[in-house]
Amino acid sequence: MKAALLALLLALVVLSAGRSGVSADAQSDAQQQKAVIDQIRAQLGSNLADAMAAQQQLRQSLQDNAAQQNDLRGKIADVQAKITALDEQIADAQRREAILARRIDAERAQLHQLARAIYVAPTSVLVMLGESQSLTDLLTRISDLGVAGSRSAELKRALTDDLTELQGQRKREQDARDEQVKQREQLDSQLSQLQSLEAQQEKAIADLDEKISQTRYEIARLNVQSAQLAQQITDMLQQQQDAIIAAAMQSVWTQMQLWSQSNSVGQIQVSTGHSTKYRFIWPEPQAQISQSFGPSTYWFEPPYGAYPHFHTGIDLVEPFGSAVFAADDGVVALVGASSSGYGNYVVIAHSGGLDTLYGHLSTSLVKVGQSVTQGQPVGLEGSSGNSTGAHLHFELRINQKPIDPTPYLPPGAPSPFKG
Repeated sequence: MKAALLALLLALVVLSAGRSGVSADAQSDAQQQKAVIDQIRAQLGSNLADAMAAQQQLRQSLQDNAAQQNDLRGKIADVQAKITALDEQIADAQRREAILARRIDAERAQLHQLARAIYVAPTSVLVMLGESQSLTDLLTRISDLGVAGSRSAELKRALTDDLTELQGQRKREQDARDEQVKQREQLDSQLSQLQSLEAQQEKAIADLDEKISQTRYEIARLNVQSAQLAQQITDMLQQQQDAIIAAAMQSVWTQMQLWSQSNSVGQIQVSTGHSTKYRFIWPEPQAQISQSFGPSTYWFEPPYGAYPHFHTGIDLVEPFGSAVFAADDGVVALVGASSSGYGNYVVIAHSGGLDTLYGHLSTSLVKVGQSVTQGQPVGLEGSSGNSTGAHLHFELRINQKPIDPTPYLPPGAPSPFKG
């Protein structure tokens, strides 16, 4: 009996120990599951914030787009008014030409009639001369005939000269009209591109709305689905959202392209004190380079071309609020403010089709249309937009293509060197 009791107690102890081990394993699995879910929730929350920030930037871009469209419509109306005025001037010139042409034809006909009368019936002239009462009367009659012919010929020449001048004036007016028509066609094309961009921006906002709804739905369902499935959905949403945010950032450069079409920078006179050896100076002379130009392994960098993540500029780090200087003489083309992408940024257009962007500023110090000189402060360093800390994103583009800016800068580490 004792042996049986001991065996039973031993079995209970073993069973209890087994259950305790299973309970501990289950608790560990639950903790791991919770950690994964919390991580996914944080990722989804970050995605949600990025999507909403991108929407804000797109809405700001839409407002800028609308302002540009209104400006273009005003220019188109001005050009059309000039075309209408030139049409009226050309029509008036054509009427005057027709009147002059008829007068010239009339004078030519009179000369022909006079010449024919003298040729066909010269005796009638002789008779008229023979009827003269005196030598003076004869000379007067001969003079009158000469004067009549001479005046008619002079009038014809004057009218012909007037007609030539009028035709030259009409040609100049027609050339001016052709130029205005060409300008209107260019403005119409720019307006069409802005409207196309507007449609793309509105579609991007709608796409982001859908992603925001999907993200919120997945956040709500995290506690009732497996971590593996949640991670798969999160990764899918992340990829889709990255593409949308990249498109939102590209809209900045699309607007820059349209600005360039409407505003010719031309050749900018080199400012006093400009570097004689290098095109650019370092926009932050005391900075450290935290990220270089080119393909990146950072997930937060947007895709570009064939690369899933690409850094389109160089990142420079100085203390928060440090001055950011214009790398070259130029004209301020864009000044933007957003909580995503480039954050607060300034874009400067330079001679030769070069454009530089200064992103993640805490504030900008310039306005659109303002001329700036190399070394002039254009903003203060910050951490706005898609940023993980205070730094300056310095970007160079030539014909809308991102280019490594370092060959244009003084060699070596950032410095105040100009040369």
